[in-house]
Amino acid sequence: MSEFEISRLREPELVFAGGEKAKDPRAGLLEYGPCPPRDGSDHEIVRIGIVGDSWSISAVRDLLEEMRHGVLPEGSDRERWNQPFPGLGSESELQMSFDQRQKWRSEIEGDHVDALQEVRDEEQQVEMALDNIEYHIENVCSTTPSPDVVIVSIPPELVEILTGDKKGGRIRTKDTDFRSRIKLLGMLNETPTQLIGPDTLRDEDVQPRREVAWNLAVGLLYKARRGRPWKLTELKSRTCYVGVSFYDERGTDSDTRASIAQVFMETGENFVIRGDPVKDIASDKDTGRTHLNREDAKQLIETILRRFGDRQGEMPERLVIHKSSNFWEKETEGFKDGSSEVAARDFITIRERHPIRLFSNTQYPPLRGTVVLPPGKKEYYLYTKGFVPEISAYDDSGMPKPIVVRPHSEVQSASYREICEEILSFSKLDWNSSDFCKKLPVTVGIADAVSDILAEPLAGELPEEMFPYHYYYYM
Repeated sequence: MSEFEISRLREPELVFAGGEKAKDPRAGLLEYGPCPPRDGSDHEIVRIGIVGDSWSISAVRDLLEEMRHGVLPEGSDRERWNQPFPGLGSESELQMSFDQRQKWRSEIEGDHVDALQEVRDEEQQVEMALDNIEYHIENVCSTTPSPDVVIVSIPPELVEILTGDKKGGRIRTKDTDFRSRIKLLGMLNETPTQLIGPDTLRDEDVQPRREVAWNLAVGLLYKARRGRPWKLTELKSRTCYVGVSFYDERGTDSDTRASIAQVFMETGENFVIRGDPVKDIASDKDTGRTHLNREDAKQLIETILRRFGDRQGEMPERLVIHKSSNFWEKETEGFKDGSSEVAARDFITIRERHPIRLFSNTQYPPLRGTVVLPPGKKEYYLYTKGFVPEISAYDDSGMPKPIVVRPHSEVQSASYREICEEILSFSKLDWNSSDFCKKLPVTVGIADAVSDILAEPLAGELPEEMFPYHYYYYM
């Protein structure tokens, strides 16, 4: 190990109400409250719509009512990982309340669920169920005023019919994914959705009830206000951060793929860009990973920079691209061509696994933020998970494993510390959760979830002017 260099980065800070800073999302929310909405109000009233059968609607309302009063942890231990949920209302530290009106509830009738049992074709079953849910989402969203978020609580009997498994499971056919289609139905009604499964409502979820309350509150707040509960202090001004990934369009030629880009700005704004479907996209025979050709890479980056300029009023001075695959030569040339007027660029490959492990001479695992530089320094190994001194905890199981950070040998403007600090920061931007951090930065960590939604045939049929680019629709 003498040829390896090991250092530790400082923990990134987050910004909350009043510009106050904290390193732990929950600590910041409890101490200062979330970043205020753009209208400057101090208290957020989230209008909640609910779609489900009579049992699941009642169970969701019970959960929301429990959240209003607060959820205590099990036992007497009140450490960060066993922290009580503080409750909601005018006196709540979270500065939010739920508004649940009868007109924002739409009940899936038992007769419809029973009728599905008579259908033998799996595809037809799923389509019938989705058609019915679409009707109920439209019913809720057509009210005035309409809800900010619609909770779709899938009835247990419906899950059992569509999966054949009483404990649930993913509902997916050749041409559609149940969750992704529901997300799209919300987009078409200009209302973000939140799915809650029967296991969560029965308190059979692997997460304790207080964790469900914390994560649900943060997710609903983000979707309702159409903006972030916290933002990062670490992102550089006039830098455009991009996560590029790929997906197969379901229901089309298996060779047809498309690219997507998740774009993040230092203001905390973020949005999704869909690339054009292409058939001559390159594929690595050894890894199966996908790569863009030169022209498509150029067009994608030009679109990204144009959208960035439209929002910021000026073009970026620096472009950072994160991918989970290596940058092929033609792909790199296209990205460079499309960003030729950007002064500084960093093209970075981020992989989730590497066999290297660090072992501490103490009882604790390696610290989060530890960076290992091997001989040659062509790639770095970054611990985004590990023991966190700021909360005196390691919030995972097993030995932590580093991610691989591989800057492009020819397109790198920042130091390894700056690159890794930014990645560490992006591991704290999943607003569907109040966790201290995730293993992967959000630029690549939720690419599969976004891809699953855009892979739906219905998404491919949307004209550009109707395309839902706001990030909160996908969470």
